[in-house]
Amino acid sequence: KKYMNYLSVFCLLIFLLVEEEVEAKNIHNRVGGLNLGLKYRGIVSSHDDGDDDGKQWYQQRVDHFDPLNSDRFPQLYYVNSTYWAGNGNPIFVLLGGEGPVAPDAVGSHFVVAEYGARFDAMVVAVEHRFYGQSFPAADLSTSSLRLLSSQQALADYAEFVQHIKQQYNATKSPVISFGGSYSGALSAWFRAKYPTLIQGSIATSAPVNAVVDFSQYFEVVQKSIGPTCAARVSHVTSLVSAMMNSSSGRSQAEQIFSACSPIETDLDVTTFMSSLTDGICEIVQYNMDNNDYTPFNITSMCQILEQGQTDEEAIQSYAKFNALFNSFSGSNCTDVSYQQMIQEMKDISTNSSVVAARSWTWQTCTEFGYYQTAESKTEQPFSELINLQYFLQQCNDIFGAELMPNTQAINTIYGGLDLETTNIILPNGSIDPWHALGILDPSCFLEYAKLMNGTAHCADLYPPSSSDVPDLTRIREIEVASISDWLTASC
Repeated sequence: KKYMNYLSVFCLLIFLLVEEEVEAKNIHNRVGGLNLGLKYRGIVSSHDDGDDDGKQWYQQRVDHFDPLNSDRFPQLYYVNSTYWAGNGNPIFVLLGGEGPVAPDAVGSHFVVAEYGARFDAMVVAVEHRFYGQSFPAADLSTSSLRLLSSQQALADYAEFVQHIKQQYNATKSPVISFGGSYSGALSAWFRAKYPTLIQGSIATSAPVNAVVDFSQYFEVVQKSIGPTCAARVSHVTSLVSAMMNSSSGRSQAEQIFSACSPIETDLDVTTFMSSLTDGICEIVQYNMDNNDYTPFNITSMCQILEQGQTDEEAIQSYAKFNALFNSFSGSNCTDVSYQQMIQEMKDISTNSSVVAARSWTWQTCTEFGYYQTAESKTEQPFSELINLQYFLQQCNDIFGAELMPNTQAINTIYGGLDLETTNIILPNGSIDPWHALGILDPSCFLEYAKLMNGTAHCADLYPPSSSDVPDLTRIREIEVASISDWLTASC
C-alpha cells in the first residue's frame, strides 16, 4: 500500500524480485505505493547481492529522445533458454518494474517459466532503468532523474527486444511481454506503443489509469477486510487520533506502539498515523497470493485486531498486530519522524538502501500520482490526516522542487481506462486495492479484461496451487489459450 509511505503499489509487488533480505530499521516504509512488499520480496536494496552467474548486460541508450546524446549505459538482464527450440519459437520478456531484477525471475518463481516450457520459449527478464544495477547516470540527483520515465523505459525495452533477437539469431521469433503491477502497466503499454515488436501482452494488476488522488485504495481495503474488522480499525483510528491532541496522549501512543522516535510535529503525527496503516494494507494487497511471504492473511489479521471489548483492549490488539508486522518487516518500532524519512529519501547514491524508493517516488511525483489518501470520511477506516497535501509536500521536500504528477499527459499518451489495443490480457484481483485503477470490463479490443473474484495483487503470475480460487485458475487457462492463439496468428 504505502505510497512513498511515503508516497503511499506500489508490488508492490514489484514484479521481478525473488531473494529476501533484511533492511535497516526505519527503511521498510520508504517505498512507493506499488512498492509495498519490496523489502520482504527482496527488492528494496539497490542491487542484487548474489554472484554474477547468469548476468548479462546490454549497452542501452541513455536518452532515446535526444538525437545529440549518443551515450550508453549497461542494462542488466537474465536469459533462460532451457526450453527454447530456436529461431521461430517465442521469446517471453518479463519487464522490470520498480526494483532490481533477480536471477530467479527467469526461473521457477513465476508462472512464466511454466509457460516457457509449454511453448518452447526463451524466458528473458530485463531491469528497469534507475533500479537495481541499471543506471543511466552516476547518481539519483534531481537533475539525473530527468532521464527516468515510463516512456524512456519502454524505449529501452523496444531496443532491448531487438538486441535479444539479434543476439540469439531469433529474427522470426514472436515476442510476448509479461509484467505485474507497474510493470504490468508497462507490459500493456508496450504492446500498445510497439505493436510490431510485441505480439501479445500479459498485464497483471496493471494500474493503467494514472490519478493524483487515489482515495479508492483505502476504500477497497475497507471492503476487503469486511465490516466488523473495518469498524474495529476505524474505532481504534479515532481513539489514537484523539491521543494526538495532547502531549500526554502522544507519549502514551509512543509507548503502546513502540514509536521509533518522539511524535513532535504535525507531520510526525501524520507519518505515525500513516505507518499504522501499513500492515493492514500490506496483508490485504497480497492476501493469499501463493507467494507465502507474509505470516498473515486477512482472516488471521482480523482475528488479532478484533480481540478485546474495551477501548483499551482494542488499542492493545491493534498494537499487537502492528508489533507483529513490524517484527516481520525487520523493525522493532513504528516510524514517526517525517524529517528522518525525508533525509533518508534525499540520499542520491546508487548504492543506498533507498534507491528503489527514491526512483519510484520520482516517478509518482512526476508521472503517476497514485497518492493513497484517506480523505473519504465514511468509506475507509484510516486517519483523514493522510491527505493529498501530505504527499505533495514529500515530493517538494525530497527533490527540492515543486512537482506535480502530470497524470493527464500519462493518460493521454497511453489511453488510461480507454486503452484500445488487441492481444492484451488484463487480470485484476477483487481484494487487491490496485484493481480500482485497472481496466475491469472487456471491450471489442480488450476481450480479456477480467476482475478475478477473491484474488490478490499479481496472483496469477505465481505458479498454480491446489487452493486457487476458480477465477484464478480460469485466468491462467485464458492466458495459455491466448498465447497459443497469438503465436499461431504470428506464423
